[in-house]
Amino acid sequence: MYKPGSDLENREHGQSVYDLNEANLKGGGGFVAQKADWDKSQTNWLDANKRKAIIIGAIVLGSVMILSMLFILMNKLGILAFSKDKVLFSIEGADLVKSSEDVEYTIKYKNKNMVFLNDAEIEFNHSENFYPNQDDNIIEVDNRISKIDIGRVYPFGSGEIKISGKFYGSENYMVYLQPTMKYQTSKTSGTQEVSAQLGVKITDSPIKLELSAPKEALSDSTIEYVISYENDGSGDFDGLEIRLEYPEGFYFQSGSVSPSQGNNIWSIGNLTSGSGGTLKIEGRVEGAQYDIKPLKVTLYKSGGESTEIVYAKAESVTKVVTSPLLIIHKLNGKTSANVNLGDKLDYEINYANHGEIGFKDVIIKLKLDSPAIDYENIDLRSGFYSSQTKDIMWKAADIPGLQKLNPGDSGKIELTIPLKNRIDINSKDDKNFVIESVATIDSSDIDYRSLGESKSISSTVIGKLNSKVIFENEIFYNDDDIRNSGPIPQKVGEETTYTVVWKVSNVSNDLSNVKVSAFLPTWVQWKDKTSPQGEDIKFNERTHEVIWNIGKVENAKGILNDPKTVKFQIGFEPEVNQAGKIVDLLYEASISGDDDFTNNRFDIKTDNRTTSLKEFENSEITSIIITN
Repeated sequence: MYKPGSDLENREHGQSVYDLNEANLKGGGGFVAQKADWDKSQTNWLDANKRKAIIIGAIVLGSVMILSMLFILMNKLGILAFSKDKVLFSIEGADLVKSSEDVEYTIKYKNKNMVFLNDAEIEFNHSENFYPNQDDNIIEVDNRISKIDIGRVYPFGSGEIKISGKFYGSENYMVYLQPTMKYQTSKTSGTQEVSAQLGVKITDSPIKLELSAPKEALSDSTIEYVISYENDGSGDFDGLEIRLEYPEGFYFQSGSVSPSQGNNIWSIGNLTSGSGGTLKIEGRVEGAQYDIKPLKVTLYKSGGESTEIVYAKAESVTKVVTSPLLIIHKLNGKTSANVNLGDKLDYEINYANHGEIGFKDVIIKLKLDSPAIDYENIDLRSGFYSSQTKDIMWKAADIPGLQKLNPGDSGKIELTIPLKNRIDINSKDDKNFVIESVATIDSSDIDYRSLGESKSISSTVIGKLNSKVIFENEIFYNDDDIRNSGPIPQKVGEETTYTVVWKVSNVSNDLSNVKVSAFLPTWVQWKDKTSPQGEDIKFNERTHEVIWNIGKVENAKGILNDPKTVKFQIGFEPEVNQAGKIVDLLYEASISGDDDFTNNRFDIKTDNRTTSLKEFENSEITSIIITN
């Protein structure tokens, strides 16, 4: 760098690229200028926009990291877990209502979870006694279920649904509303649900139902139930029915109106505001001393599929008491029977003293009152018939044992009562005839205060008169409605046509499911001509059977007006082996159907009809087939 002994102070300064003064004097180019340029480039390499983007990205990245850590922490702490207990569901509204008045209920739901409830819907279950009002948001599934679509329920979301409608039911009748919300979540598999329930009591019904029954009745005696109903509301009701639930030991005999189904269901139909009616039921009751016989009555409307809407209920009880005097009588061996005009009715009356003391001056009566009875031909073996009172009486003069009926004594009276062969029908109201017989026994020694003022013990038997059905089955050659042709008497190889005429008359009860049928012999042809048009009459070519479906036939048809009639044409071309013979044109015809009053199934048959026609009986023409 320098030599020893050199004059450092006076030595001339050497030029160097690192000399700051020299570099500055020469205008740059040295390392200083290069450093300045480097520093400048390092200072300006990021503009403002780039720096802003980097800052935002750093913030977002930091937020995601924080949220991720927070999510992991919340999961560990269970904050994001789903709990069914945090899905709140309820129904609010009146729990005491009047039948047929408008009411409104509110269904509320709330999701207190931090997860979504997806595909949520409410299934609103209720009894058929509740009728929801029409609403576009409510879908009726059937008469017990409606559905409301909710969709998605957000975390901490809530809502409410209002449902209005009317209840129909009897007083103090309980019904239940049971909504259920169904939904799905990402935290659970399958469908979840939550339910609520509200019991509603109907405090009042617009239809009033009352039942009157005797407080006490003798075993084997006839009792009467009286059922009254009335609509004192402002609305009308339709399709109503009354159903009775009889006690054990009760045997139905008759009603003021015939049952519409079995012996315990009556159709009322429409019951307008302010209207009502009464139904009376008679029957025989059996039981031991102090047996309780409850009768239940329900007024309702059938809802289909074995459901029903109950509008009113009533119940009453009758206590059975026994008497030392006993009387029981039967008709044709039964306590109730169906009978026909022209029948002879066999009655049997049994009486006894089951007490511990004897009874004197016993009198037995049998009261019979019906326009079907042939009173003029009553033939009694003992006793006296009074046309004024329409009863038959037996005293000690007729049966000596009645003078003193001692404990354990008993007896039997038998008699036959004839019915008329025909009964007068003057209007359509002359229908559903009943032969009611009431047997009574009494003594001057006994008084039954618990049974009212009557001192007699009675037994009632009901005989229902089947309708008389008159069926006419004839064949004619000459007829005003269907023109026939061919030789009379018939000739071999030539066809002759005939008209078969069926007529049906019905006397006293309405009939249903009435049908007439007959087979044509295989040698007789169906000509496909009938009269009048519109009758349901058909011919089966394979079986050769003619069937006339009549259906309903009202009482007095053919009595007060023309019979129910149908005609059809047949043809017959004799073969050589039939020459000289009377040949069948129609095998036996039969008419069958149901008697609506007695529930009796009838089936009446007639004989075959032949080429020997009644219309030619008194003429020189015969219907015997002859040869050419």
